[in-house]
Amino acid sequence: MNTSTYDLTFDVLAETSVPDDIDHHVVERVVRCVLDGETATGAWEITVVLVDDDSLRILHRDFMDIDEPTDIMTFPAEEVEIGEHSGGGEIIISVDRAAAQCAEYGHSPSEEIRYLVSHGVLHLCGWDDLAPGAREIMLARQDELLRGCGLD
Repeated sequence: MNTSTYDLTFDVLAETSVPDDIDHHVVERVVRCVLDGETATGAWEITVVLVDDDSLRILHRDFMDIDEPTDIMTFPAEEVEIGEHSGGGEIIISVDRAAAQCAEYGHSPSEEIRYLVSHGVLHLCGWDDLAPGAREIMLARQDELLRGCGLD
């Protein structure tokens, strides 16, 4: 039973071509699945932006001083306290990087994009994967949440 009480404003912006089976509804379902699993509350505004490698590499360089490709960057919105937790932000995903690395993980480009969306939403929920051991815990949580989404 879902006990989450949140309002979601959601959008997907495709700035490059994406796999045919990735659309607004699929991405929103992943976002809601993670928010439900994390018992989100309050107002959430999330935008998923699907870009090419060059676009995300520029952001990676400009915001993290790392001039190399990456698969995802998450930009949390400024927190606004209105009596209950609110959250959101932008999740920027390289469709090129997802297509390049999906074979390594044994799934399709669209599955990799769904996986990256779930990773980004967990970051917006406050998860951090930089501490020793934290990445493995976060990835296990992603797997658990995605299994419950019923997308396969």
